[in-house]
Amino acid sequence: MTRREFIQSLTGGAAALAMSGGRAPGKEPTASRPNIVLIMADDMGFSDLGCYGGEIRTPNLDRLAKGGLRFAQFYNCALCGPSRAALMTGLYPHQAGVGERWTGLLSRRCVTLPELLKHAGYSTNVVGRLDMVTADNWHDPRLIHRHVDHFFGSTGHVGPGNYFKGVRDNPFYLDGKPYGIPAEGFYKTDAVTDHAVRFIGDAAGKGKPFFLYAAHYAPHWPLHAKGEDIARYRDMYRTLGWDELRARRHKRLTELGLIDAKTRLSRRDPRVPPWNTAAHKAWQAERMAVYAAQIDCMDRSIGRILQAIRKAGVEQNTLVLFLSDNGPSDQVWSRPLDRKGRPWRLDGTPTRVGNKPTIMPGGPDTFVTYGPPWANMSNTPFRLYKGTSHEGGIATPLIACWPQVIKQGGAVTQQVGHIIDIMATCLDAAGVAYPAAFADRTVQPLEGKSLLPIFRGKRREGHETLCWQLRGTRAVRRGTWKLVALKGKPWELYDMEADPAETNNSADRHPQRVQAMVAIHRAWARRCGVVRPGSAAGAKGGEDHYDRLG
Repeated sequence: MTRREFIQSLTGGAAALAMSGGRAPGKEPTASRPNIVLIMADDMGFSDLGCYGGEIRTPNLDRLAKGGLRFAQFYNCALCGPSRAALMTGLYPHQAGVGERWTGLLSRRCVTLPELLKHAGYSTNVVGRLDMVTADNWHDPRLIHRHVDHFFGSTGHVGPGNYFKGVRDNPFYLDGKPYGIPAEGFYKTDAVTDHAVRFIGDAAGKGKPFFLYAAHYAPHWPLHAKGEDIARYRDMYRTLGWDELRARRHKRLTELGLIDAKTRLSRRDPRVPPWNTAAHKAWQAERMAVYAAQIDCMDRSIGRILQAIRKAGVEQNTLVLFLSDNGPSDQVWSRPLDRKGRPWRLDGTPTRVGNKPTIMPGGPDTFVTYGPPWANMSNTPFRLYKGTSHEGGIATPLIACWPQVIKQGGAVTQQVGHIIDIMATCLDAAGVAYPAAFADRTVQPLEGKSLLPIFRGKRREGHETLCWQLRGTRAVRRGTWKLVALKGKPWELYDMEADPAETNNSADRHPQRVQAMVAIHRAWARRCGVVRPGSAAGAKGGEDHYDRLG
């Protein structure tokens, strides 16, 4: 151990002692502190789950919702890195160092949820896609044990890679050591769950409360799934198509109370033809069948995690949270060669790349996405997709289940929340104070607010405003009003109570409201490091410039 590491261990311990009210970490009776399981999907649509109106089979998440609480208006940050940074720090992503451009390192002016819980006596465990890393060597898989007790998965902000392999481009690690992926029988969703279940069993055996962050790769492209899972969906999507299924999802969302019956369904993406005139229906249906299979498999994996919690005898006092990092992707991959002009080899495997009917998705030698037609359906009833600040980019399902606290099983709340609230909620549940300083660094004040009052059936004092900015897209929500714009496009204004699908732009009718909300967004952009004070872009309000706060 270096001298610096030794000093950090002392200061970290002192911080933990202060946060626990003078008790040594781990000495508090575990019955008073819940276990916390945080599960994140990757690139999943608002209405994909059964309990959010979808036709995909998700019985485990549906049961979780039946015993817990669903949020109808919960937001993420539109893209993987920014959302995960906000999730783990309770800050806006720009404050955490993850703005328009980022290196994979968080600012030293923040502290992560696993760090705080570990120092407060929790057993901390992470599995899956860890592309959010701190300035203090989270990016080095050999040193992650400084921040969590156990880690299995991959680091770095690359995509999932090959679901069946993941060797060269996306290496896996287990507790600081390279993990040898077996040549046969490997699938990332299953492997992540295998280790999550083992970590839960180990933590429960130690008599300590545990924290588990399960960051799934699914259903992020490429479309890779097991054949038996794909077969469950093939005929349904060939028979019904995207138009009929959008209409069914819309109807089901109203029946579930997740949207008001007056909510209009946004119009079909203009790039998408009516299903009855679409060409290559068998191939189109196969794309959605593989995507659905990825979610189906993820749901079964979540069922195994929930079973491990029950087996450990801690179900009643375990808080489980499930959400997605952003909306679905409408991206279309059509480049037959990589950036160096060579044939694609995804994780060392010769790969057929392209969204064309000659490449049927699903297998490890393919790289196909499901594109605008099905992403449009995944986001029913919203507009647009991942990477935008419209609802289709930032609206996520959030399921919360904690039997000891959430008593209104199956309820839906319309109270607005944001991914920055997850950190505050978990700390509140664990009885851990958010510090002004941690180890050898000063940290910024927490932006998130606890969701615990909502869990207890009360109204909380929510955020007066929420703001977004990413790659030129931007938004601000204040009360029921939302101001939003695409890159290089004028502001649009929507009443989210009357028009959550953003179908009726009222900016021209409310110019003063637009001006007031633009001023709010500009002030937020300066405060949170979206723009540098005094920069040319800052003088314009930060619409076209981003800056990383380091």
